[in-house]
Amino acid sequence: MNRYLLLFCLAFVGLVTSSSCKKTKDCEAIITVVDTMGRAVSGAKVVLRQDSVINPQTGVRADIFGEQFTTSSGEAIFSFKWEAVLNVEVTSLTTSAKDYIRLEQSKTVRKTVTVK
Repeated sequence: MNRYLLLFCLAFVGLVTSSSCKKTKDCEAIITVVDTMGRAVSGAKVVLRQDSVINPQTGVRADIFGEQFTTSSGEAIFSFKWEAVLNVEVTSLTTSAKDYIRLEQSKTVRKTVTVK
């Protein structure tokens, strides 16, 4: 009898611990801006934005937007709660570039953008 009770308890503990909710982390994007020679560009304005998406059932507009300036290493770091495909717009003095990035849940996604 004790053996069956022990097996039941072990099975119950295993079920509870294996079905616990996994915590998700934010999506992180690291944009590295370089010039045509491959050198890091500091002080460049990096804008991430999603084309306006409107929920057809609720009519709610989802606008994801972030703006940063690159560090001396040419990096701009963003954090978003949701996965998305975002447009990347970079401007630095008289040069600019456009690209896109796909954010993934709980992951850090890197993108290098060359300004011309």
